[in-house]
Amino acid sequence: MTSVEKEQLAISYAAFVLSGTGAEVNQASLTAVLQAAGVTVNAGLLNAVAKALKGRNVSEFFGSISAGSASTTSAPVTQAKTETKAPAK
Repeated sequence: MTSVEKEQLAISYAAFVLSGTGAEVNQASLTAVLQAAGVTVNAGLLNAVAKALKGRNVSEFFGSISAGSASTTSAPVTQAKTETKAPAK
């Protein structure tokens, strides 16, 4: 996992923690949670996520992102039919 991915994950977790406690998710609250955890992240990334989350449901926001990144090229899973024939007499 790259350092940027770790920062994104840390910010996501902080947002879920805040949301779970009913606290407002903003740049200051995210910063406070991350500092309490001893995590340093890029300020620009933190600001962008805080702005994107403003007035939105955290679970729905992150759910929409993960659903959008799913592969759309995968074929549907189908079960093959097997036929059994009676033995010839």
